[in-house]
Amino acid sequence: MTINLTTTARVESALDELASVLPGQVVDPRHPDWTALSRAWTLSVDQRPRAVVTVTDEEDVVAVVRWAARHDMTVSVQPVGHGATHALDGTVLLRTRGLREITVDAENRIARVGAGVKWGELLAAVSDLGLTGLAGSSPDPSVVGFTLGGGLSWFSRAFGLAAHSVVAVE
Repeated sequence: MTINLTTTARVESALDELASVLPGQVVDPRHPDWTALSRAWTLSVDQRPRAVVTVTDEEDVVAVVRWAARHDMTVSVQPVGHGATHALDGTVLLRTRGLREITVDAENRIARVGAGVKWGELLAAVSDLGLTGLAGSSPDPSVVGFTLGGGLSWFSRAFGLAAHSVVAVE
């Protein structure tokens, strides 16, 4: 096996720079818990991102994207581990589970959700209001990930895909 030490050292230096901006949120293969932290929900896909960054707010996301642009690195998002794929290999993987906002406007039947909100959490928040969402069969996937993937719901025949119900993205 041949390793380009210049590239490895450059990447590690860039990751150290990011870790100094987001302390405690950036892990890479040098971290003792790397295997567990980089794993997807399914063990059948051995995805190999370059680093995993756990974001806690929108400013963290902006910081990571700007950093990645400066260092010519690709950023991918995987809120809770669904969407496992080898296409994430070599990317900086954002874990957005910390983005947990749920705001419901019951009168207009609109929910604003953070990128880390799971369907089960949103459905629990709106059930007492007599509302539901175009969820799939599992409460575990994130609302955003499911919806951006199209969102084939139990209610799709009557109301369309979950993606058709999006009124804004920030």
